[in-house]
Amino acid sequence: MAGTFGLKGYEVHKTYSAEECLNKVNELDGKVDIVFVDGKIAADRAAILIIKVKRINSNIRIMALAEDENDKTRVLDYGADEFATKPISAETIVDKISAMLLTREPR
Repeated sequence: MAGTFGLKGYEVHKTYSAEECLNKVNELDGKVDIVFVDGKIAADRAAILIIKVKRINSNIRIMALAEDENDKTRVLDYGADEFATKPISAETIVDKISAMLLTREPR
């Protein structure tokens, strides 16, 4: 995924946990356009990653990619902007994220 985003011109920062993600968003002073997150991490009740990211900067768009739709309601309730399930191609994910960025309100 990171390679596909990189080829499309995105600056990518990879993290492997909710805590790492929050640390990276804070390190970047909340100047992040999109957080693309695994569905399990997004739905984790203890981490509440989406809520914490939105507290840092409510303009950050969040897309969650899950194995199935079991966590869809919780993830969307937490504030995710987009939810998708596997299988989905990397190209389709990048297209969805590009569309999310193009349709957001100007800062």
